[in-house]
Amino acid sequence: PEIVCDPLLDYNVWSSLQPINASGRLQPGQRLVLAATRVDSHSFFWNVAPGAEAAVGSFVALLAAAQALQAAPGSQSLPRNVLFVFFQGETFDYIGSSRLVFDMEQEKFPLRLENIGAFLELGQVSLRNSSVLWMHTDPVSRRNESVESQVQTLLDALRSSGSGSNVSLQEPGVSQPLPPSSFQRFLRSRSIPGVVLSDHRAAFHNRYFQSIYDTAENIRMRYPEGLSPEEQLEFVTDTAKALAEVATLLARALFSLAGGGTGTESIQADPKTVTRLLYGFLLNSNNSWFQSLIKPDQKGILGPFPQHYVAVSSPTNTTQLLQAVLGNLTGASVNLSREQCQNPGKTPGTQPELFEYWWVQGPLDGNSSSRIPGCVRSGVRLSPALSPAFELRRWDSREFSTWTESRWKDIRARIFLVASRELEV
Repeated sequence: PEIVCDPLLDYNVWSSLQPINASGRLQPGQRLVLAATRVDSHSFFWNVAPGAEAAVGSFVALLAAAQALQAAPGSQSLPRNVLFVFFQGETFDYIGSSRLVFDMEQEKFPLRLENIGAFLELGQVSLRNSSVLWMHTDPVSRRNESVESQVQTLLDALRSSGSGSNVSLQEPGVSQPLPPSSFQRFLRSRSIPGVVLSDHRAAFHNRYFQSIYDTAENIRMRYPEGLSPEEQLEFVTDTAKALAEVATLLARALFSLAGGGTGTESIQADPKTVTRLLYGFLLNSNNSWFQSLIKPDQKGILGPFPQHYVAVSSPTNTTQLLQAVLGNLTGASVNLSREQCQNPGKTPGTQPELFEYWWVQGPLDGNSSSRIPGCVRSGVRLSPALSPAFELRRWDSREFSTWTESRWKDIRARIFLVASRELEV
């Protein structure tokens, strides 16, 4: 039969603080902290999805927190591991998170749901009023005493991480349900202690949620007049400073939840990284920094006005860029040749089951146009973000989303020149 539509699909991007064997399984007794956010957005118009407040501010803050935590002294020897997950397709009824929960239950992912000891999610965090961040929890699962005590531990860790910073943390009423969040999909399968951080209490501050107007201006990103694109990339905006504070708070909270003792004061997210990420994911991904982070064959994914719609052809530009950025922020530069980097299995000691290797373009060599390429080793992986309904071939599923996109058919016309009546005669 003729195919008339394709399912919305892409990949979730995930990484861990300490390396995880991607083809192995965590022991049932092992607990880790999961830090998550969404990546995609959409609007009324096809493929116009700037998503500045809906998604970009949050995943930029999580990227900066991942970098800060990786650089923290003692982070590699923490008793608990930390998993960073960036969910794709969340706008369309939680495609990415529902698929990850499904894969965990089917044992198609290195960890199971019982391995998650705590869940921290970043909701919309770019439009804070008076620097307040709201800590949303689930009133239903908190009726269980053991979950309630673990949630209190989570809230205490967040409060102590926020003390002395410009971020004040508050809780909405105990009976208020969770806002729309990926955490909901996990709670449907298991009672997990978790907190969703957002800039609103009971209603979105974002007037342009899922709109073409949710742009850099919506989150008050402003640059002085007359700056060149390169100067804009490096200019630290007030928005970047505010999001760096959120990233710092998150990194410190994750450090203490993972069993870290003292020394959280030294953990600091870099506002310079945040401002570059905001510029790259909202204004122009074709900038000198992003160019240095990607593989030589990925130049086509860079361009002005990046869009964060999940689409049907995967991985999308956003997913590939996110993978490259996360790998470079949390990975390490290793001394391997191009061939060794692209075929790590043939080189002893590379442990390809624990690490991914990327041959990146590297920064420009001085003032010349040539670059200094190199090999980056990181634990960043992709996992499918395709609704389980399509995996199970259950198109009438009431549990999993079944969003599709119509096949675009080319419309063609042929024009025939007809001779005049006199000529015909």
